[in-house]
Amino acid sequence: MKYFILIIFLLGINATAISQEDEKHPLLTDKFYLEAGVFFPTKNIKLGADASAPEEGIDFGDTFDFNDNQATYFFNFEWRWNRKWRLTAETFAVNNAARATLDSTYVFDDVTFEKGSFVRAGIEFSLYRVFVGRLISSGPKHSLGAGLGVHALNVGAFIEGEVISNDDRIDGTFQKRRVSALIPLPNIGAWYHWAPTQKWAFIARADWFGITIDEYSGGLWNLAPGVRYQIIKNFGLGIDYRILLLSARVNQNNWNGNFDMNFSGPSITLHGNF
Repeated sequence: MKYFILIIFLLGINATAISQEDEKHPLLTDKFYLEAGVFFPTKNIKLGADASAPEEGIDFGDTFDFNDNQATYFFNFEWRWNRKWRLTAETFAVNNAARATLDSTYVFDDVTFEKGSFVRAGIEFSLYRVFVGRLISSGPKHSLGAGLGVHALNVGAFIEGEVISNDDRIDGTFQKRRVSALIPLPNIGAWYHWAPTQKWAFIARADWFGITIDEYSGGLWNLAPGVRYQIIKNFGLGIDYRILLLSARVNQNNWNGNFDMNFSGPSITLHGNF
């Protein structure tokens, strides 16, 4: 009889644990989490490529009107391989190109584009983020964690057009200059999830780092507060406001210069969890 009572007691404890787990928002419990959506960033982009004056940059946002919102894809994937640890990967990209008559004189990759030159310019930017985090605190309605990661930045820019110049050798000729670099920026980060109900969850995430390594140096802030609504068991909707602040100094054979980029705006995503 006593063994029967013990078995019933253990089954009761297990049922209670399962019930409490079921009452949690899936964001706090499910093993796999996949987001796909659209990011609408406002951009502030300054970029320089000049070995003689590497700290001077061209304001691509103002000069070529790149500051307007542009819809771009956004993907995020999270794998919790056990109760404490998780692996996260995300990516988005921004590409712009436009024509303008220069209202100032600029030097870009050793070519002087005088005021009045009619040129076409563009930027290409891709971000790939990989993050490994560990749970610090968790409960029926919250989780807090921190970890280490890396932001791989694929940055490129070009200027091309008929050049008005004081240098007779290239006056009135077509010139094109292009620079690019793949820059890894390690970071530390933390996240917090609060889910007051099985349907609603509020999230916040922050990444930061500043580093100098040989041929490049840089810093970043990556902030993303948001809200999630669970439509059905394995499917939901998310709205975030993302802020990405990047700066770097590059000293490579194909680019000696610097950039300062800010991306901020809302994102709307659909997520699947299982």
